[in-house]
Amino acid sequence: MAGYIRTALTTGFLVIVLFFAVLKSGYSFDSITQFLDMLSYNYKGFDIKLKGITLGEMYDDNVTFDKENKIDDFITILGVGMSAKYEGKTKTLELTANIGNQTYAKNRDFNNMTQDIAINFKNELSEYDRMSLKNVFTYTDAPIFFRDDFFREEQGVTNVDRFTNRFHVDYSRDVFKQLSLTLRYDNDFDTYSGVDFLEDSILNRMGIESNYSITPETSFLFVYDFTTREFQGGDDASINTVTTGIRQYITRKIYFDGKAGLSFIDTFNDESLIRPALEAALSYQVDTVTLAKLSFTRNTVTNPNSANISDNWRTTASVKQQLSERFRCSLSIFYGEFSSLDSDSNVKLLGSSALFTYDINKNLKGNLTYTFLDADSNIDTGGYTKNTVFLGLTAEF
Repeated sequence: MAGYIRTALTTGFLVIVLFFAVLKSGYSFDSITQFLDMLSYNYKGFDIKLKGITLGEMYDDNVTFDKENKIDDFITILGVGMSAKYEGKTKTLELTANIGNQTYAKNRDFNNMTQDIAINFKNELSEYDRMSLKNVFTYTDAPIFFRDDFFREEQGVTNVDRFTNRFHVDYSRDVFKQLSLTLRYDNDFDTYSGVDFLEDSILNRMGIESNYSITPETSFLFVYDFTTREFQGGDDASINTVTTGIRQYITRKIYFDGKAGLSFIDTFNDESLIRPALEAALSYQVDTVTLAKLSFTRNTVTNPNSANISDNWRTTASVKQQLSERFRCSLSIFYGEFSSLDSDSNVKLLGSSALFTYDINKNLKGNLTYTFLDADSNIDTGGYTKNTVFLGLTAEF
């Protein structure tokens, strides 16, 4: 596995070097695009091509999520993606592969890489039936940050191999013009190598959703989900969630989405609990270039890396705007709270982000991103503040 990753990473770097070597040679970007188009080819109906390259620099003023002793650093970020896509009359299949690397200027022990492979399949079975399938496998090799702390051994920082797989499949049918039904199934697994205090876990979720449109402006939802999570050590918990909801267009530009219900929980400690499940969002499509949204969620979930259940709520306000033909931005701010039902830990989070994107031309984009996060924990060693600034280029083909 490690040898394969090193080979893939080397290939990515060679592509980057080749890209900028051609650029330095004085060729126009159109010439570069034509050259990269030569790397694309069709094999038995699959359009195979280099999907994109990202190269940038990020400043992080608290790379270890530490409350008292902050460590800052500059991080060079490189990402390369490939794709293979087949489009038929009723079927679409896409395979994507991405590899990313983070290189720290001062804290070399924190250097890490990530790779993922994804499969997306959609099939229009008939005029009334359709199904979709998605599977994403991710591998990361990075220092572990666990409950606001990072794990160290006496000789330095320990990198942890983490493997995750997210599988989703759903089937939808239009029963009649106003009513549709959707059946879905999810399977997640998380496994770790390099530490003893993290156990592997498997999540299974099955659900059914109905959508009934009374009028073009009003739709009602009914949703049922059953979720189980089991850890390698034998601990398991389950959650049954029942919600009803509505989508209501108040005007042509303003619409409301809301869901409310209950979660019936059997915890890892064999307790039976009932918790509210709430979602609400008010969206305002100001014009063709501006979208504003205010949302609130409250739910109860299991955690993939520890046998506990968390009560979570979050309020988010966001706005997206196309400032000009080439320049767009998005701004958001959120506040939330996360409380463990199996311990006394509680974390309050305040965060904000600003993303600015400029289309240099059809294929090349410049990105500037700022993020802020403040975590207030009731644990003495927990909590932190963190600011990051990222500046980079993304080439999409």
